[in-house]
Amino acid sequence: MVKQYQLCNGIRVVCEQVDYAHSVALGVWIRTGSAYETAKNNGIAHMAEHMLFKRTERRTARQIADETADIGGNLDACTSKEFTSYYVWVLKENLAQSIDLLGDMLTNSLFLDEDLEKEKDIVMEEIDMYKDSPEDVVHEMLQKSLWKDHPLGYLISGERETVESFTGEDLRKFVKEHYTAENTVISVAGNVSFEEIREQLAKAFGGIARAKKIHRLDTPLFTPCVYLEEKDIEQVHINLAYDSITSVAEERYAFSVLNAILGGGVNSRLFLKVREELGLAYSVYSYGSTFQKAGLFHMYAGLNANQLEPAIEAMGQELRLLKRELPEEEEIARAREQIKTDLIIQGENIRGRMNSNAKELMLFDRVISLEDTLDMINRVHAAELEECLKKWFDRDRMAFAVAGNLEEMPESLRSLDNLKSFF
Repeated sequence: MVKQYQLCNGIRVVCEQVDYAHSVALGVWIRTGSAYETAKNNGIAHMAEHMLFKRTERRTARQIADETADIGGNLDACTSKEFTSYYVWVLKENLAQSIDLLGDMLTNSLFLDEDLEKEKDIVMEEIDMYKDSPEDVVHEMLQKSLWKDHPLGYLISGERETVESFTGEDLRKFVKEHYTAENTVISVAGNVSFEEIREQLAKAFGGIARAKKIHRLDTPLFTPCVYLEEKDIEQVHINLAYDSITSVAEERYAFSVLNAILGGGVNSRLFLKVREELGLAYSVYSYGSTFQKAGLFHMYAGLNANQLEPAIEAMGQELRLLKRELPEEEEIARAREQIKTDLIIQGENIRGRMNSNAKELMLFDRVISLEDTLDMINRVHAAELEECLKKWFDRDRMAFAVAGNLEEMPESLRSLDNLKSFF
């Protein structure tokens, strides 16, 4: 049973009671991330997430770490482009302590400069780690290039020079402005009812203030481009993206089926053609990056540099074939079944249910039942796929990123027009 309430300050709470579970997942989602930053403070949402674990008015970093261990060690956080979440997955008897701990972190963190200077070193290591991963580089830099100076293209971790400039006062100001009641959703799932925790949630989170200013996202401009980055490695990694749907678009169900058919699994067309039949790449797949105001549909491959052109040709061939000849019902049914299985398995995971409920309340202002989602997946047929392919897979709305060993990359593949011609 799913219930929704509001705390006295307007924070929305969604609680899904699962009587057979032995655990409870609690998540606090904030509507903020790198998409809500500026060029001058890019990376501050991610840094704020780190700093909430450092020191509060009541707890030191060591005490936070010790209490995390006391409740089972499953306290963590995540920053994305549009959301920041803090979550814990514990046995029911540890839920009250978890609520108090998260509430203290979110309302009483001090953001001291001495703690910040130490944590900057950790974040710098994280920035370097992502830059050392060509798979991450072609994803992140492609989005940064095609959305140019729009915040949606910013790196979540920020750049070194910007992050180095942050002060404790910068963090306090950002959190005060963005960690507001209107921007917050608390999601609970597991063996607990809202009545059992209502007062605890009000005590822990009722002090979060209402917003003085509502931050809204603008729609970014998609810019076709080619991004190239030389790296001292044997392989080359390619990521291409089409301008695509938002996270709230009705076409999201059809796109999930399209993705499953094209590159979403080991029986997908890209995997069977590029890897199994031609042996051109160990890793090849497709995926969507959807946001509230924009979206992308990606295809990725990691391969030896001398296999780049035949791999691009094979990827383009599969997409052209899909556009020219729609899948048979048997292939569509197999894709639907794959998606439904993933959704049902996720629904049996308490933390998965907590996350799903929070995200849906953030995006749609309601929780969409699993049954309704499965029904919409079942409704996807060839006609919907054809409409999406015609509307969104436009060669003039494409961008490319290539990172790795570029010495053997033909000059022709550095041209946007030539790359588009394969698709």
